[in-house]
Amino acid sequence: MKLWISSEADVDVAELYRETRIYIEKEVNDQLGEVKVDNLYEKWAFIAMIRENKGWADEIAKRHVKRKVLEFRLKIEHDVFLNGDFNARANLFLDSLRLSVDKMERLGISSDDRNKLYSVLESVRNDL
Repeated sequence: MKLWISSEADVDVAELYRETRIYIEKEVNDQLGEVKVDNLYEKWAFIAMIRENKGWADEIAKRHVKRKVLEFRLKIEHDVFLNGDFNARANLFLDSLRLSVDKMERLGISSDDRNKLYSVLESVRNDL
């Protein structure tokens, strides 16, 4: 499984988002390469919604079996992200990724595989 991160973000957080995304995506994918998870899904798609206007979109957790994708659109608190340092922003990302793993239970991902993903996220968090 490979993590792919995108965003729906306000322009005032665009550069901070890019810097954080590059780091998180690389670190998580490096560790995912060493972990064997159910190969039914090849892509873990995470779309970070970082918008000042909180009422503009709903969060989503769904699977695309034919495309082999688990897709998550989760909100990250705009003001906290904007005003945080790199570690705070990275931790917000990791918290949202952890929430996406929580939501994988409803999508049929085994507890064993979810625990492997939790371990990857905590390892990345510990390396910050």
